[in-house]
Amino acid sequence: MWRAGRLLLRSHQRRVTGNILAAQWNGVDQTFACFGIRSFARKVGGDLGDPDEELREMQEVEAGKIRAKEISATDMEFYSQLVDDDSDDEEDENALLTEEYKRKQVAIQQELDSRTGRVWKDPWEISEERWMSTATFDDLPKWTPEFVSRVSQERVQIHSDGIPTLSTLASMSLPEPASPNPGEGKTKDYATYRKNFHYKYIEAKVMELAEPKLEGILKLTDMNDKQDAVDVLFETVEEELRQKEEILGKHPHFSKWVERALETYLQNAKKTGTAQISGHGAADPQPVFMDCFDDNDADAMVPSILSPLKPHPQDGTGRMVEDWELSAHKKTKRILIRESSSVIAQALENNESSKIFVHGRKGVGKTAVLASVVASARKSGYIVMYLPDGDRLRKNGYFVTPNVLRKGMFDLQNLSQEACAQLLENHGEDLQGLEADNESMTKYFEESQLSKVTDYNGESIALVDLLNYAEEKKNHAPMCYSVVVDRLMSQDEKPFLMVMDEFNCFYDRGHYFHMAYDEDVREAIPYDKINLFEHAMSAMSLSADEDEIEPKEPMQIRRGGIIVGTTESHAVRRKVTSALVDSAQSRSGSIQVVEVPRFSEIEVEHILANFEATGIGKLRLDRGDTVMDEQEVEYLKMVSGRVGQKLLDASFL
Repeated sequence: MWRAGRLLLRSHQRRVTGNILAAQWNGVDQTFACFGIRSFARKVGGDLGDPDEELREMQEVEAGKIRAKEISATDMEFYSQLVDDDSDDEEDENALLTEEYKRKQVAIQQELDSRTGRVWKDPWEISEERWMSTATFDDLPKWTPEFVSRVSQERVQIHSDGIPTLSTLASMSLPEPASPNPGEGKTKDYATYRKNFHYKYIEAKVMELAEPKLEGILKLTDMNDKQDAVDVLFETVEEELRQKEEILGKHPHFSKWVERALETYLQNAKKTGTAQISGHGAADPQPVFMDCFDDNDADAMVPSILSPLKPHPQDGTGRMVEDWELSAHKKTKRILIRESSSVIAQALENNESSKIFVHGRKGVGKTAVLASVVASARKSGYIVMYLPDGDRLRKNGYFVTPNVLRKGMFDLQNLSQEACAQLLENHGEDLQGLEADNESMTKYFEESQLSKVTDYNGESIALVDLLNYAEEKKNHAPMCYSVVVDRLMSQDEKPFLMVMDEFNCFYDRGHYFHMAYDEDVREAIPYDKINLFEHAMSAMSLSADEDEIEPKEPMQIRRGGIIVGTTESHAVRRKVTSALVDSAQSRSGSIQVVEVPRFSEIEVEHILANFEATGIGKLRLDRGDTVMDEQEVEYLKMVSGRVGQKLLDASFL
């Protein structure tokens, strides 16, 4: 009975408390009006009575039938005790609700923590124990080739010559590049790619269906019978293929594709006299790596054939060298041979004087493509002037000086001396027999300077001697560099190739100032007015200025070519890079534009296999668990977007 009365008291208590508060807000003579005092007291005394009596009495007061009663201080103390008792009960209920809520939140958090972002268990999850472990890199098992799985060993193919020559590189059969990405604004290119993709698929299916039927047609001797059989072949092949390809069969161009593919197939069969088409059914070409490792410089991080390419502490010249730095296998320096490298090699092989502009989004492998071409060109006997770090050259020349002979031109003594030393180191033997005549010398040297040049007899000087002189006299190094490059561009005895990476840096805001150019030293010297860059910029004859009407007359390389590449990793304004790409594309007749795409599906699979084969990242000791897990490979493709730098990062994190 007390329990039922207690519940009823709580119900009454809410009404009493509400009316007391209302009276306090009105502040009427410190008295407290309350509904149902007598009935409430009776219920407290033990007589519960009618549970709805209090409600009826309150309604009568509101209707004006009875007056509200006044309560004394003693009554107020009684009601206050009831309020406190009820508040304690409500606090207990709130505590229980809060505890239940926290319990549910903990359960939800545990369920979320159990998820890994995939529909399978994350094999690379780092547990708390491993995070707290004091083990170091030296505590890991030492990597050996025995850790490499059979799948990766079979998948990674190294070119038989290590580094292919340009002619070999130009003729290599390589996987097709990745499709254009419509998310990068290439919707038309992607639509064209999809149409060609569908047509090639239809073409292969048409050959499969037509081949067994065509053998009987070829045996027919009567031309009318052959024509009738061919007409029936067109109808049956299209109908059979439409039944097999229900979705593609509804494409509006399906019939045209089938007709075109079958006509091409029949024409080839007529020429060869057989239903077997050479190349049909052959295995798709597989990616191939070149290996630049040389036993003569086994301890060097970058092989000498790619000098002066160097590792950079802050993402530097691309991040290609980072693969070699992180590799456990120190006896190999591999570069994936891309379709872009083959296209550049074809341009160099087919033209005596080539101009090639290479661009692409950040991290896709532009530096690696240029490096692969440099290695192949040097193996093919080219003299290569390789400047891979345009961002450093454009702002770290220490100081700039006005040219004594050529007004308006400026010299970078330190960097010119460095470039001369690199050319002499890499191609000292190749330069033997080449000389600079008096015309070239007087074009860049003043008479007072010429008198100081050792080994110059007034008529000519060997390029090797001129480069040695540049190492001795830094103030004459800019003139020596200009003479050597000018001579190499104009001769046809040996092929000469200029390769400059991060070329778009030279069209952004300048970093070199001198009073001889601007008395207030506010305007930077244009890079085409600096000796180190003038030949390359003049040869390409590009412009980032949309208002320029007439392009400047370009310098020509008599035998060889020039290749320049853009960078997306350094502070160059987007409009500058875009303007350069547009400028190069507008000169498509004289400049070949090569865009390096992201990796294709098969290229990613072979790169991951190479990571395992050389001991990089998480694949170092997993014995093929990653490359043989299709879901994990697809996940790495997804998170990296098939971009080289991101793929390397994803293989570590």
